[in-house]
Amino acid sequence: MDTHRFVVREISKQVKAFHKEKKPFRIFHGSSYSTRAMHNPRAVVHTGDLRYILDINTDSNFAMVEPNVPMDELARATLKKGLLPPVVPGLRGLMVGGCFSGTATASSSFKYGYFDQAVAWVECVLPDGKITRASRTRNPDLFSGLVGTLGTAVPAAKYVELTCIPVTTPAESLDVLNSSAEELDNDFVEALLYGAEAPIYGVIVVASYLAKRSKSNPLVSFSGRKDPWFNLHVQKTSPSIECVPTMDYLFRHDRGSFNLGRFAFGRLPFNKWIRWLADSAMHSSDLVQTVKALRWTEHLIIQDAVIPQSSTFLMLEYLETKVKIYPIHICPVRHLRQPSTNPTLMRPNPTRTNLSTSLSIRGYTPSTIHDTIAFIATHRELEHLVRELGGVKWLYSKNYYTENEFWRIYDREEYDKLREKYGASYLANVFEKSRVLETGTMGRVDQAKGFWKWGFKRTGIVGMKLPPAELS
Repeated sequence: MDTHRFVVREISKQVKAFHKEKKPFRIFHGSSYSTRAMHNPRAVVHTGDLRYILDINTDSNFAMVEPNVPMDELARATLKKGLLPPVVPGLRGLMVGGCFSGTATASSSFKYGYFDQAVAWVECVLPDGKITRASRTRNPDLFSGLVGTLGTAVPAAKYVELTCIPVTTPAESLDVLNSSAEELDNDFVEALLYGAEAPIYGVIVVASYLAKRSKSNPLVSFSGRKDPWFNLHVQKTSPSIECVPTMDYLFRHDRGSFNLGRFAFGRLPFNKWIRWLADSAMHSSDLVQTVKALRWTEHLIIQDAVIPQSSTFLMLEYLETKVKIYPIHICPVRHLRQPSTNPTLMRPNPTRTNLSTSLSIRGYTPSTIHDTIAFIATHRELEHLVRELGGVKWLYSKNYYTENEFWRIYDREEYDKLREKYGASYLANVFEKSRVLETGTMGRVDQAKGFWKWGFKRTGIVGMKLPPAELS
C-alpha cells in the first residue's frame, strides 16, 4: 500500500500542476483496446505504474485492485482463493479500470449486469489534484461517472460445464437465449450467430461452474497453441456437453480476439496448421497492436451496442439484411437497480428495461472495406438505429455522432454540472474525446514493425484489397 500511496501522490502532483495552469491533459496508461484514433497531446499524466492487486479478502469476498491490472491476472489470483469477479470480459489484456469506464459485459451479465456494478468504491484524483473516494453513498454523483479500481467477488470453481445448443433461425436463437438467461442456475449465457449460409445458423452457449470435473464429458481447452478457437469449436450441428477449465472458459475469445484474427489470413489457408504457426500473434493484446499499426480500423467495422430486449430482433434483422458481418456475438445484460437520484450518466436506459442484449460485430463488407463514404454511412446508419431503438453504443469504437446527436443520447446538463462541481470544465469532455477526428480518404497502411505485422500487412484481408503502391 505504501507504493500505491506514493504513485497516487505523484499523479496528484502532476494533475495539480496542470490545473494551476488550466492546461488540459490526457491520461495515458499504456496499451488500449480502443479503436479510435489516438490523440497526441503535449500534456499527459502517466498512470501505468498502477498495476497491482493490493488485497483479496475471502471473508468479505472483496478485492482491492489498481486500474491497470489485466483481467486474466485478477481472475487467476482470485480463482486461487475460490472467487472471481462477477463479470469477466473475455479478453486477457483488458484492464480493470478500462472494464469499468468502458461498461464491459460478458456471458455472466444476464445475472450480474455490467462489470462496474460489482464495484464498491473507487479512489480518484480530481481535476484539481485532490485525492478522494467515491461510492454509492459517498460522492455518489462522482461515482456514477468514474472508472473503478475495487470491487466484490463471487464464489467460483475450477471447471465449468459447457453446453452448446444449435439453433436454426433468428427467432429460435433469441427464444433459447432469453429462456437460458431466465435460468439463474446457469452461470454464463451467450450466443454466436454464423448466418443462414453457414453449416449451422447459430449456437447458444450455456455454462455452469463444476465443483469437480465430470469424467463423463470430454475436457477441452482454448488457451494452448494446439487448441481450437472458441468461435470455431462451438460451431456444431448437434448439441454437446463438455468440461472446460474455468480460466480457459473466461478467456475463450482471447485467441483470435472474437473473430478479428480471421482477417489476418486473407491470402493464407485458414486451417489449424496456419493458426498454430501464427498463434503467438493471435492473442487479443497482440492483435490490437496489429490492428492499430496497420490502421485496419479504417477498413473494418468494429462495434458493440446494447439494445433493450424487446427491440433485439429488429437490431438483429438490420445486421443480417444490411450489414451481414458474422459471427454476431450476443449476450443478455441485466440492469441491476440504480438509485434514481444518481443514475449512470454515460449509460442511459431510456426504456427503463430490466434486460437488454449486447450485440458485437467485427468485420467488413465489400462496399465498406475501401470506400470511405460507404464506411461512414454504415456507421451512421448503425448509430441512428441504436439510438432509435433506445440502446447505446460503446464509446471505445469509432463514433460519427454529431455533437447535437451525441447530447440527445446523454444528459449534457447533468454531465456539465458534474464537471463544474469537481473542477473538470477545463478538460476535454466525453464527446470531444470519443468523436472521430479523421476525415477524407482511407489512410495508408503504416510501416509495420515485427515479422507478423509485416506479414499481415500483405496477407491480411485489408492488404489483399489495397493497390500495390500501398504495400510498398
